[in-house]
Order: sequence, then structure tokens, then C-alpha cells
Amino acid sequence: LVNRAEFEVRLSRLLAGPGPQGKRHVLMYIDLDEFKVVNDACGHHAGDLLLREVGTLLQGCVHGRDTVARLGGDEFGVLLESCHIERGQAIARTICERMESYRFAHAGRRYRIGTSIGVVPVDERWPNSAAVMQAADSCCYAAKDAGRNRVHLWVESDKALQARQGEMQWVNRLEAAIDEDRFVLYAQHIEPIAGPAGGLHCEVLLRLRDDDGSLVPPGAFLPSAERFHLAARIDRWVLQRVFAHLEAAETRMDLVDTIAINLSGQSIGDHAFHRDLIRMIRAARFDVRKLCFEITETAAITKLGDAKVFIEEVRSLGVRIALDDFGAGASSFSYLRMIPVDYLKIDGQFITRLLEDPLDNAAVRCFCEVAKVVGVRTIAEFVERADVREALCGIGVDFAQGYLIHRAEPLVQLLPGLQLAASVRDRSAYSPKVTITA
Repeated sequence: LVNRAEFEVRLSRLLAGPGPQGKRHVLMYIDLDEFKVVNDACGHHAGDLLLREVGTLLQGCVHGRDTVARLGGDEFGVLLESCHIERGQAIARTICERMESYRFAHAGRRYRIGTSIGVVPVDERWPNSAAVMQAADSCCYAAKDAGRNRVHLWVESDKALQARQGEMQWVNRLEAAIDEDRFVLYAQHIEPIAGPAGGLHCEVLLRLRDDDGSLVPPGAFLPSAERFHLAARIDRWVLQRVFAHLEAAETRMDLVDTIAINLSGQSIGDHAFHRDLIRMIRAARFDVRKLCFEITETAAITKLGDAKVFIEEVRSLGVRIALDDFGAGASSFSYLRMIPVDYLKIDGQFITRLLEDPLDNAAVRCFCEVAKVVGVRTIAEFVERADVREALCGIGVDFAQGYLIHRAEPLVQLLPGLQLAASVRDRSAYSPKVTITA
């Protein structure tokens, strides 16, 4: 197969070529749905064999004058010359059907490999090859989002693609925010439901200071950060700043009980991130037993092996672990036998209607019973009413977090005199020289 550079040369030639008026071509952007499963389970050699077999299958679906390329990783491109979009869409469906019946055999096991395909007409509407490639990539992701192993055809009014393109605009904004230190650390108190509060127990939250000075909430940019592989970089930024805050407040750390910091699923699956964080913890000049890392239940289950190793290592250094959004996606709690945690944070969707919905009430009681069995404490999120807090107390939930308890405020305001160290960015112990590209 040709490589990405040659593919883009041929695409540019089709866009620039004179050709008869109305002549059309078709671009397909193809992503394998289960390649990582084979690569992880069978090794890179097997992954290479799979890619070659898929390349052969793709070539068997097109004409000799058409171009099939490996664009990188598990992504392929196909250029169908002098082809109407309807015909291109039919060929894409044929590829999906053949991949649906194809099985990769290795070491006595068979693996199903699906494809998600974005189909885009190549004509005069595109100013350059980069524009049409971006549209095809967006279509491919739209196919994945719609359920995988399917074809998504580009249309001018496609709302899914508009949303995707809107997310892509966040990439440059987030890159700039990291480079220019335009993120802001906030924090929200977590308090015991029964009994007096001890030292400061809070969760660190993130805001983005936009170009106009306004603060953007995390829900607006974190999904894009996850999708475009910027989440681990943002996690590094947060950790560097929080560690510097806590070192600057060393003489006041007796007022602190727990500082909880969220880690993304990408960070949990990144072994280089693990090594850097362990190095940070060991080099820290404050009591790291006051740290608690929050990992979502979905990330822990999805990356169970990585999560287990990571959790065991950081807990051996005295850091606590909270399983965030507990109950949001689990069909079984058996994995709790495998990963030792200190807190279960009950997902807020079960708390907001605790008194109105008997099913939510029963679920929270179930979660508390599970927590007692495995010997961990529970935290209820989204506690906004006094009667809900009282009900949680009766159920046996240990801690509460939400607007009833505290509205988030800048981290530096939670401890008087807490100031960020001036030269955080120059401290090599907390700034591992790692380059990550989206």
C-alpha cells in the first residue's frame, strides 16, 4: 500500500486536475474497530499480520486504478477515481460486509475486526487536500460514535460532523491554554455527613480562562480533550500545580486532610504517565498521604489491568484512591475484588432524585452495602438539598459533596496564605520532558 504522504499527493492531484466538468471522485477514511484488542492480546507481530490482511481485503474491493493507503496506526484511506458518491457508498458498504465476515486467526483463536468508514465526495467544493481529509476523518468518527462497523456519508448539513468540527476547534484552544497557563484550579469541599468535619477535604476542579477573561467549565472542554488525546497533558498540568500549591503551604498542611485530584482514563492507560507520577510522589516535599486520586469507574473497568497496577503502586506510597461516578456504568461489582480503593463516589444521577425515585433510593442503599462488604467509605455527589443529606445519613453514606455543602472556589482561597510557587514551570522534578501529540 502507498503511505500517507503519497496518498495526499494523489488526492491533491485529483483536486487540482482539470478533468471534465462535473467529474467526481470519492475519498474513504477507514478505521479498524478492534485492532487494539489483537495488538494487545497477540503482540505487535500479529498486529502487523492483521494490517497486511486487511490491506489485501481492501484492494480486493476496488479497481486497479484506485488507491489504497495505510494512513497510520490502524487507519486506511481509499481514493476511488471517476466515481459517483452513490457508487463509493456502495463500495464502502461492501467493505463493511466483508470485514463483518472476516476473522483474524492467531494462536488458535479467532478475532472479529469491524470497520468504521467515512465517505466524502472529492470535488471543487474543497479548497485543499487537508480540508477533504479532515471531513473524511470527521465522518469516520461519526460512524464510530453511531455504533461502529458502519458507513457515514458526508453531507453539508450534517449536525454530527458540525459537532465534531466544533470539538476539533478546541484542540488549538487547549494547546494554547496549556502553554499559556490559562487553566485555573478550583476546589469543592467534601464533608462527613455525620459528625464534625476534620481538616480540609476537597476535590480539585478545573476551569479554563478564555481569551475574553471568562471562565469555561470543564464539561465544555474535557470531552474534546479526551477525544483528541490531550487529557493526560492536562492531568500533568493539574498535578504539577497542585503539588506546587501544597509545597508552598507546607507549614499549613496540618489543616489539610485530603486533596482529591481527578485522573483521566488516558492517564490510567499511559505507562509513561505512571512513571512520571510515581517520580513526583516520591520527590514531593509534603505528606503525600493527604492525596487522593479519583478514577472514574468506567476508566477502571475499561483499563482494568493498567488500573490495578497503577492503584496498587500509588497506594503502596500512601496515596488514597476514590472510584468516581460509581454505579454509572457497572453491570457487576465483581471487579472490586481486584482493585483496592478507599472511597466509592456515588454518581450524582442517583442522588438528585433520591427522595422521588424509589429505584435510585434502592441503588444508593445497594452501593452502601457493597462498600461495607469491601471495606471502603462512600461519598455522595450532587448533594443540593438538606432533606437529601438527611436521607443519606439514614442510609449510611459517609461523606457528601455538592452545592449544599460548598460552592467551588479558587483553590488558593481555601487555605489563607496559600500561594502558588513562582517557578513551577522550571522545576524539573515536576515537569517531566515528555512530548505528547494529539
